[in-house]
Order: sequence, then C-alpha cells, then structure tokens
Amino acid sequence: AMADRERGANMEMQEVEFEGGEDMDAEVQQGDCVEVKFDSDEDVPPESDDEVDDMPLQEEGTIDEREVYGEADGMAPDVDDSLAHVTHTESVLSCSFSPTDRRVLLTGAQDDFAVLWLIEESGPGQLRASERFRLAGHTDSVSQAAFSHDGKYVATASYDGTVKIWAPESGALLHTLDGPSKEVEWILWHPKGHAILAGSADTMAWMWWAPSGKLMQIFAGHAQSVTCGAWGLGGKLIVTGSMDHNVIVWNPRAGTPQQTVREVHENSVVAMCAHSEAPLVVTGSEDGTACVIHIETGKVVANLPGHADSIEAIAFNSPGPGEISLLATASMDGKVLVWDGKTFDLRCSMKDHVGDGGIVRFKWLPQSPYSAWLCTCATDGSLRVFNALAGQCVHTLRGHTDTVLDLDVAVGDAPQAGVPGALQMAVASASDDKSCRIFTVPLWTLGSAAAAAAGSTGVGAAPVGPGAAQAAPPESSMAVAAAGDLWRRERNEARASGSEAQGLMLT
Repeated sequence: AMADRERGANMEMQEVEFEGGEDMDAEVQQGDCVEVKFDSDEDVPPESDDEVDDMPLQEEGTIDEREVYGEADGMAPDVDDSLAHVTHTESVLSCSFSPTDRRVLLTGAQDDFAVLWLIEESGPGQLRASERFRLAGHTDSVSQAAFSHDGKYVATASYDGTVKIWAPESGALLHTLDGPSKEVEWILWHPKGHAILAGSADTMAWMWWAPSGKLMQIFAGHAQSVTCGAWGLGGKLIVTGSMDHNVIVWNPRAGTPQQTVREVHENSVVAMCAHSEAPLVVTGSEDGTACVIHIETGKVVANLPGHADSIEAIAFNSPGPGEISLLATASMDGKVLVWDGKTFDLRCSMKDHVGDGGIVRFKWLPQSPYSAWLCTCATDGSLRVFNALAGQCVHTLRGHTDTVLDLDVAVGDAPQAGVPGALQMAVASASDDKSCRIFTVPLWTLGSAAAAAAGSTGVGAAPVGPGAAQAAPPESSMAVAAAGDLWRRERNEARASGSEAQGLMLT
C-alpha cells in the first residue's frame, strides 16, 4: 500500500545503454546495478510553492453535458453502431487492442480494475465479448492500461501511485512497480523494448524494467505534475511536459536534463508526441497553442496556431514508402488541424465536431494505404473517421451516451468483402458511460467514396495552402468553450484527488 512506503527505502536501479530497443534485453541482463537512496525527505525534490494542502475537493454542482451541448447527434439514444460492448461499474478510462492478437481487448477503469477481454464472432453481423482475466490489486482508478510493443506484457497505471506488470496469457501479476508518492498520470512503453516510463503528480517521471520490475531511473526536474511524455529519437531520449509549462529532454542513462525549454507555453503542457526518426517533439497546451521543438538544441522551430481551446492530442502518422508525412493536432474546440509533417504548413482544418463537442483523443490508422486516415473521439459521445488528405469526415460511429475518453484502432483483412486486398478497421472506445464499445468499419467501401472526393473540400473541412497557418481563424462557440472548461475542471480535479458475417474481428 502507498501509505506503507517509506521515502528512505533503498531502490534498485538498473543501468542500461540506450542505443536501441532491440538490444535492451541483453543490455539489462548484463548491466551493473547501482543503488539510489533517499536519506531523508529533504532529498526529495520540493513540491511547488503554489501547491495547496491536500484537502478533499468539495463538489459545488454537477453539469450534465446535454445542458452544455443540447442533444448532440453523437449521443442519440436510439442509435448504436457498435457490434459488442463490455462494461465496468465506473467510467472506463483506457482501452487497447493486443498488438499480436486483435481479438484481445484491454480496459482500465475508475472502478480500480483492468480487464482482459476476448472478442469473438457470435453470428452474422454480431460479436461477443467475454471476460478472460480481471486484473485486481489497484486501490484507486486505473488511469491507463497498455500492452508492450510485442504484446508480451500488460502494464496498468493507477492513481494509487503504482504501476503493475501482468502476463496477458494468464492474467498473473508479475511485478508491482513502486516509487511515485502521488497519482500516476500516464505510462508509455518503449517503442522497441520492455522499459516503461511513467509520469506522476509527484513532479517526477519514473522508468522501470518490466521483465525484472527493477527501477531504472528517476527524472526529477519539474515543479508540478508531469502530465505527458514521449520517447525521442526512436527511444534513445526521453521528453516530458508538465503543468509547470516546461519541457525537459532527458538522458535516460544518467537521468539528467539535456535540454530544458522553459515557459514554452503559457499554460500546462498536456499533450506531446515525438517524430519517429527526426529529433523533434511537438507539444500541445491548455492555452490552445502547439510548438515543434528540436530536442537536440532545445529550440522552438515552429509554432502551430489555429486552435481556440486546449489541445488534447497530437501525433505524427506512419506513412509508407512514397506517402505523405502528416501531423495532426486535436482540441477541445472541436477541430482537427492537419499539418505537413516536414514543413509544418497547415494542410486542412476539419471541423465536423465543432458545435457538438471537444476532441479528447485520436489515433492514426497504422497501415498503408490508409496512413492518412485518423479516428477521433469526443465529449459528445461520437467517434469520427477522417481522411486527412481529402480533408473530410468519411464515417461517424455512435452508441455512447457520455464522453468518449479513449480509443484504439486496428486494421486487418476483410474476407467478407470478396475483394482482394480489402481492409477493415476495428475500433474500441472507452467512455464515461461505463462501457467500452467495439465497432468495425469497412474501409474498402469508405476508401472508394473518399477517393471520389479527393481534391475537393469535404463538409466541415477547410483545406488551405502553405503559409495559411497564421491566418487560420480561431472558431469556438460558447457551448464548446463551456464544455472545454467543464472538461478541464473534471480532469484537474481528478489529478488533484488522486472503455457482417465472417471476419468481423481482426486476427
């Protein structure tokens, strides 16, 4: 239990060379161990002077989102496009498909549990979800649950201040990773190895080696909660963002800052992504601004204006040979802005969520020829599929009755299409309505429609030319602004206090 942990306890640290994820297993097994000691509470980095004494937050009132938005299409009670759903007893905060078996779904919820589910076909046009393993042991909300890159491990992060490592094939608990003295906000697996990074409300980031459960490094340098992070240069560097408005680039082996970019935003840094090859990270803030930072020099190389509310999600796509590199930013103002991934000129602004709800998360489709497509989830309960090259929404998924907090996507063959090479997408979505819903989307039919519309302006889209980024007008209705305020208040309160016939699922 967190109350039983002493700051003076010895913590084993694993020293590892970070030349690439493929060699990390051997490096860790052969590396020397060093020991980090906290001799007293004075050795722990001080908390912010502005921090208020820990007191229970008093709820002054509850606002139903329907009072803010009205009855948005995304929450239409009589429309459910999902083929199956699973439930928890509280809000589902996280969901993800196994990277090695898309029939296996992982959810984490506010009821303190994570669950591994098996998704199977139950009949024509139907799916059935059955519980395989309930991952019990956390004593507070499971803020995030994620598979390692090879599906060998599952990690769960919790507001109880711990990260737990599980075996997905048996549901067995392998290790409990202690260290943080406050809530764990997020976790991030190494893109090629089994190191896991976590950001905590205790102002520090923590890194462990999952196979052994040993603490590898502590990154202390922020003054407030570490709200986001990324593995830079394909996993050779670590970058963190914080409520203190700063971004720090870390040496993973030494645990020391290589670059500190101070006051890069005027408000909390809440979203971040790293380019897979170039030394670049992109950050997004509650102030509605996004910045491109060169992590080797610490210089801001581009500012990405155009949003009028908090930027909640940022990501580069994964283009195949000959395909276009793109960057997308998504905001509580309801807009998705798509940027050239090399020049950072604005390519288009997709506004289909505007007026209905703010965007909470999005995911690029991982597979060519759909690497320029993405799926969003929003506070109005809807998910939308966009073709970023055409600048249009090509499909809308409904079924949730409250904010969709997380999503994951997977692409695979569609044998029922009867067309060689036809692909379909599976979507899992986690919601405040206590459910995680599973959808399938026939990409081969949407692709034909999108191809016909390519080069024209889609409904709700505003394609623009190079240099137009500075001219993009901020558009936000009073309803969206009010919902954004509600969303941020709930998130910050949570931080303060501690989801056709055959071939429907992807194999």
